[in-house]
Amino acid sequence: MSVTPKDITKGDDLMVFLQTGTGQQQTTKSIAYATAHTLTLSAETASVNSKDHGIWEGHEVNKRSWEITSENLYTDEDYDTLFDAWANGTKLNLVWAKKAEADNVIVADGDAANYTAKKTGSGTKYWTGNAYITSLTANANTGEKATFSVTFTGTGAFTKTTASV
Repeated sequence: MSVTPKDITKGDDLMVFLQTGTGQQQTTKSIAYATAHTLTLSAETASVNSKDHGIWEGHEVNKRSWEITSENLYTDEDYDTLFDAWANGTKLNLVWAKKAEADNVIVADGDAANYTAKKTGSGTKYWTGNAYITSLTANANTGEKATFSVTFTGTGAFTKTTASV
């Protein structure tokens, strides 16, 4: 496999999105003003040691888990949405994907709401799963813009989809 610099995804282009609706009414929206996202995939193993294993341990994957964290500049609207989901124990549908921004989208001009997940185009890959908010931290330091961090802990499968059109 040969990889060239043009194949490397820029961090600015890979984001987490909240997905709402179903079928034709399905939409994705970024959490505004994100500065960083982290996806963590983990596997829990179970020991399958026997006398036949000799000096080497034997393991098999028992459970899988996933978690996404997002660091964001603070806006009342986005913090309130996430706070309500946390307070109500709402299960959220998340999409981990490259952003599909419209031409001439400029956040400074108020276009942040136009950031949606790229889910079309032959070979386009994106991942989806349901999660609960397990941590929501607001930071307000003197002389700086307020920020918040949110942790989404997955419940159930985290599924990869490759678009065919």
